[in-house]
Amino acid sequence: MKLIELSDYTLSPTGQGNGLNRFYFDLSKGDACSVQADSPDDAHLFLKAVAMLEHPTKGIYRFMEEKINFSDHRNLLPYKKKIGYVAADASMISNMSIRENLLLMRYYFENSFFLDLSDNVKNLCAVFDIYDKLDIRPGDLRPTELRSAIVIRELTKSPDILLFERPEGFIRHEKFDLFVKLLKEMLLSGLPVVFISYHTDFVKEFSNRKILISGGKLTTVKN
Repeated sequence: MKLIELSDYTLSPTGQGNGLNRFYFDLSKGDACSVQADSPDDAHLFLKAVAMLEHPTKGIYRFMEEKINFSDHRNLLPYKKKIGYVAADASMISNMSIRENLLLMRYYFENSFFLDLSDNVKNLCAVFDIYDKLDIRPGDLRPTELRSAIVIRELTKSPDILLFERPEGFIRHEKFDLFVKLLKEMLLSGLPVVFISYHTDFVKEFSNRKILISGGKLTTVKN
C-alpha cells in the first residue's frame, strides 16, 4: 500500500525556482528517494510539500489513503507527527527549552505536561553532546548544537517517513557517521526516506529511486 500519494500536484515557485506543475508522486515502505533538480529551490520546495509545509495550489495529498484537508493547520498535526523533517528551515520554538521542544508533540498528543524524555532520547542527547543544554532555550545554543537537537527531535518521533536535506552540511562532521549508522538502522526496518544530497557516495549507498525535477516537471526513476 502507498504510504503517501500526491496526485495532479501543483506548487507555486519560490526563490529562483520554477515551481512544480501537475506532478504525481507516491511513496511506499522501503523506498529511498534521492532528489535531483536543476533548481535547488525546486528541490527544497518538493521536500517541503511532502512534509505538508507547503500547500498546493492544485492537487490531492493522500496519507495512508486519507485525503488531506489543508484548510486548517490543526488538521495536519496528526500527519506531521508521522513525518520526520531535517532541513535548514527546520526550527524550534524560541521561548521553550530544548527539553520542552523535544517533548512538545508528546505534550499535545498525550495531553499531559508531566512527561520526561525517554531513555533513547536522553542517550542521543548525550551522544550528540547536548545533554547538559536541555534546559536552555534554542537561541542560547551554538548553531551546530541546535541542528543536533533538531536531528534528535525528528529521528525520535518514530516517523513513518523521514525527509532530510543535505545531511553532509546540516550535521556536524564528527557526528555524520553516527547519523549514517542511525539511518541504516531505520532503513533496515523499511522506513521510507526522501532526501537531497550532493554527496555522491551517500546517494549511491542509500537511494533506490531518483526524483528528477527539471523546468517545473517531476519524474521518478528506479535505480
